[in-house]
Amino acid sequence: PAATALLPPQVRLSSTPQHPEAPLHLAGFHLPTKHKHPEKGQRQPSPKRSTVPSESDEFSSFLYWRPPLPSIKEELQELLKAQAISVSPETTEEHQRSEDGPGSEEEEDEEESDDEGWITPSNLKQAQQDTGRCDTAPVDVQVGCVTTDFAMQNVLLQMGLHVLAVNGMLIRQARSYILRCHGCFKTTSDMTKVFCPHCGNKTLKKVAVSVSDDGSLHMHFSRNPKVLNPRGLRYPLPAPKGGKHANNPHLVEDQPFPQQRLSRKARQKTNVFDPDYIAGISPFAENDIYSRAANLQIRDAALGAGRRRLNPNAVTKKFVKRR
Repeated sequence: PAATALLPPQVRLSSTPQHPEAPLHLAGFHLPTKHKHPEKGQRQPSPKRSTVPSESDEFSSFLYWRPPLPSIKEELQELLKAQAISVSPETTEEHQRSEDGPGSEEEEDEEESDDEGWITPSNLKQAQQDTGRCDTAPVDVQVGCVTTDFAMQNVLLQMGLHVLAVNGMLIRQARSYILRCHGCFKTTSDMTKVFCPHCGNKTLKKVAVSVSDDGSLHMHFSRNPKVLNPRGLRYPLPAPKGGKHANNPHLVEDQPFPQQRLSRKARQKTNVFDPDYIAGISPFAENDIYSRAANLQIRDAALGAGRRRLNPNAVTKKFVKRR
């Protein structure tokens, strides 16, 4: 569409004389011409100029020529007609679901998420298959022993008896663990050891072993080199600190440590023989949280002082470096 500009009736336009070198009759340019003076018999037109341009003025100073743009409305109407013809009942149902809003989809997702993790009669067999439940009895097994003690399982297997797991599957081979020193290559079956009982170094690593038919141990070593991680061995040890509750590194098995007990002042707050002592069940019982022993979580359990029923599910701070 052509752009038009309208002038108020108070504005008058005046033209300049034509330049002798100006081109003539070129599309898109306005060339001013001289006004013809009216003859004596003709009536002079009124000075008011109409604001609406005439149809004969194809080009003027306020009408700029350009090719007409295609009509977008017609193309949109054609597309809408084509879509209306090709609409199927399935698409109408999807459109109705989309018109219901995202709330319905969110409700369906919430229902699906709520059903996850629950064992119902519909998914009971699937859960049994995932956990490894065996519905069929093992072949050629009439009598078996069910136990969760690994030591007892090893003894029963060495005796030649059938050992069954809790889920009903037959245990054919039991694997236990021992500690092996990678400094002196000695082994120990005491899993509570921290230092090697032969060389005394802190070089014990957990290794899986299996017992063969002849009673010999077969150790299963890992190919991962990160098992023997030298982290923390390249730094010098901190200077030993004294005091009541010093936190020095444990270097040898027979290293002497001070008695980690509550101070006398802390024990006075929770003295059970005090006539003014309030039991720990009472909400008005005094809870020591300011002493150094309380900050280090040291409780005098042997004497029964300072014990409180703590919440076992309370969140504890992890990866906190002790000074």
